[in-house]
Amino acid sequence: MSKLLKFAIVLLTSFAICACGSGGGGGSDLPVAGDTVTPGTPGAPITPGTPPPVSPGQLGPLTDIGDLVGASDVNWLYTKAVAINDNGQVVGTSLTNAAAFIWNPAANAMTWLGLHMDFVTGADKYYDNYYEPTGTKPFIWSDAVDVNNSGWAIGNSNTGAKDADGNFTEKRAFVSDGATFIDLAPVTRNQITGVYDVIKSYSAAVAINNNGYVILNVEDADSGNRHAYYWNGANYEPGAAPDGSDVPRLVRLGWVNGETSEAIAINENNEAVVNSGKTAVYTNINTGFSQVLNSILNDEVARATDINNKSQIIGTSGKLGFLWEAGAMTRINSLGGDSCTPVDINNMSQVVGSAKAASGATHAFLWQLNASGVPVMNDLGTLGGANSFATAINDAGWVVGYSDVGRTLQDATGTYTIKHAFLWVNGVMYDLGVHNDFYDYPFIDSYPFSEAVGINATGTLVGNSTSINVNSRGFVLTPNLP
Repeated sequence: MSKLLKFAIVLLTSFAICACGSGGGGGSDLPVAGDTVTPGTPGAPITPGTPPPVSPGQLGPLTDIGDLVGASDVNWLYTKAVAINDNGQVVGTSLTNAAAFIWNPAANAMTWLGLHMDFVTGADKYYDNYYEPTGTKPFIWSDAVDVNNSGWAIGNSNTGAKDADGNFTEKRAFVSDGATFIDLAPVTRNQITGVYDVIKSYSAAVAINNNGYVILNVEDADSGNRHAYYWNGANYEPGAAPDGSDVPRLVRLGWVNGETSEAIAINENNEAVVNSGKTAVYTNINTGFSQVLNSILNDEVARATDINNKSQIIGTSGKLGFLWEAGAMTRINSLGGDSCTPVDINNMSQVVGSAKAASGATHAFLWQLNASGVPVMNDLGTLGGANSFATAINDAGWVVGYSDVGRTLQDATGTYTIKHAFLWVNGVMYDLGVHNDFYDYPFIDSYPFSEAVGINATGTLVGNSTSINVNSRGFVLTPNLP
């Protein structure tokens, strides 16, 4: 399932400058705005009714996954983890967006996943006429997006070109296991005429399931608009490339007529969900059946965020959340505020995300049906600060995310709210802490912030510690619960 939407707000929220003091009052031993504090010291009181804070690192030290350089004395190099499979393999990007990787726990080593560039000749080996109209820009960076349990990862090469919002605008999707590199070229067969479309300038991988099915977004040859497609991991269009080679056969997913579409998530039954127009669209790839999701209110825009193996889809409609199943849409309300954003659903129909509380703070939540079939919204609390955000849940009901810890850190550039990764299990939110300091003489903590971005079926979680200047180091943790 896609994890992109789950992490899109992490960097935007984790390092914002805070102009106010840490939450909770009372007590001369508590920090106030402007204080410089060391992570791990006691923070402000947490909201009544939430679990007590747990000491950072109580579940075990975070294991640094290294970088693609591999030298022991260059721990400042950038590594950002984004996903983990059930075998503990991690994918992400190392060396500041330059290289997609897969990390294998058995060898404790990274493997480069590749790039649409031939470093021997210095030329784009995937069609010199790829970029229109000039065809002169080479691919220089790559990033990994997702990985399945067979160790096949998906990612995208890009030229480094960005839009005003900082998003890469020139991408080319690929599948790789570190040894075999498969180009997901934006070549499509016209579903009416059967004629191959011309290669255009954009394809972006989104998610891969354990059957090897990939969903991606492709720029159409006829209109230049983008639509959601899938590749089943086996079928090719023979001789469709300009050089006469075979190209993976991409098939368009369901969409609203006259609208663009965006691939969002795919489950293990080869069912996918896309956003198109003002709604979301469900497609069963095995049968070809598609259905438009109804919104909760006619004037609301519905946006899906995930789908589980029970064909249940979650997302937002208006400002609040929903769960859709077999044509019926159930509202997921807030925690007393005005908004709710579901981000992940497991196969037990448990939903996690973030929602506004009556106080205006944002808290991680767990939504589920009780034994009587009545929806119950659970506030997971925080690690002592005002806000928390859930990013993923496994089938055991373990939730990961990140939370304010009730303290700030100050340097010459400003005052920062400290956020730590958390694991929530059976009513207790555990503070995972941050990386051990790599430096002999740090002026401040090297990595004061952290976030958890995924958790697998066995309970191993993955995340990143981050510096004030947004330099990242990936970690894994198999928690030792007390």
